[in-house]
Amino acid sequence: MPNLDDERFEKYLKQFRPLAPDGLPAEIRPAPRRHLALAAWAVGAVATVIFGVVILRILEHRVPDQPNHTASVKLSAATSSLTMRHANDLLLKAPSYKAAMNELAFPSKSSTISNDKQSALAVLSKEKIRL
Repeated sequence: MPNLDDERFEKYLKQFRPLAPDGLPAEIRPAPRRHLALAAWAVGAVATVIFGVVILRILEHRVPDQPNHTASVKLSAATSSLTMRHANDLLLKAPSYKAAMNELAFPSKSSTISNDKQSALAVLSKEKIRL
């Protein structure tokens, strides 16, 4: 016995016919590329700002012509920690920025170790390690 619902469903599906597609437009214009131009303008503006900031930073940190001092800048023995005042004084007295940074990284302090004691750095510097 055939199922009546199946037959009605088949009749319903047979009613559908494909429609003819619409024709293509006669003239195809490319989409405007405003976003590309805007992106290029933004990249140029950002690059200009970055270039300007870099130039200003270079000009700010340029040291005026000073006579070259071959002697390194000496730190006072009383100063044991780095403070803003100490760093500013060092930058003012140093012949160049590089000399000031070297003095901050490798301060030249006289040894305050008594004769009966040894510095750990001195002992380690004498030790020869073969890798």
